[in-house]
Amino acid sequence: MLRTRIITAVVGIPLLIGVLYLGGVYWQGFMALLAGIALFEYFTMMRNKGFKPLVLPAYFITGILLFRGQLSSYLPGLFFIALFLMVLVLVTTYPRFCFDDIVFSFFGAFYVGYLFSYALAFAESERFFPYILFVFLMTWASDVGGYLFGKLWGKNKLSPKLSPGKTWEGAIGGVLTTVALALMFNGLLIIENVNMFYTVLLGVLASVTAQVGDLLESAMKRYFEVKDSGHIIPGHGGVLDRFDSFMLLLPVAYYFLVVLA
Repeated sequence: MLRTRIITAVVGIPLLIGVLYLGGVYWQGFMALLAGIALFEYFTMMRNKGFKPLVLPAYFITGILLFRGQLSSYLPGLFFIALFLMVLVLVTTYPRFCFDDIVFSFFGAFYVGYLFSYALAFAESERFFPYILFVFLMTWASDVGGYLFGKLWGKNKLSPKLSPGKTWEGAIGGVLTTVALALMFNGLLIIENVNMFYTVLLGVLASVTAQVGDLLESAMKRYFEVKDSGHIIPGHGGVLDRFDSFMLLLPVAYYFLVVLA
């Protein structure tokens, strides 16, 4: 299992960075692909619990949210149309679809589309490549730090009902590793208007957010009674399994690096 995960990372990370470096339509297409797969995985988890996703309206909402920057002038109207389609399907097919189906479908579409949209919002910045790379590095640093500290010193369970393997020691280790990475990255890149205190604060919030994102996906899997969200990434599960922390971290990093910096 570990060998498969390492091979996937060795092959996948350079490809990911390559698409990021190309940017433009390549990055947009890649994010659209990830969002589409992530929503498909979410629907599969819904079905496992006996719910019926409203597929087309949910994909419509995801697309609108994902490309909200390009559709800003039409966003309110398009969003209303998407919501109206969901309601229309519900009232015309009841009881085939119930209220739970529309609520879960909307949450999945919003969760995937809105969070991934920040990956495209970064493209408006002149430092798009280093900023997104920074987000990935902070995500991985939090994950690796949490794993290593947890293995070495983990004793106190962080959230035993959601993720029995996670400990407070691992969580703290994830924060420390992310802060160290943030300081090193900022020292190399010299991000404008971002001093040491600001960088440390970003590192702390980044790791906390990444860990919350991971626990959120664990809560979904617990509720829908599945082990993994999917199997598309060998050794890592699905897109939601691999990008859950990255997704929730994106808005935090965007406001810190692009809006507030």
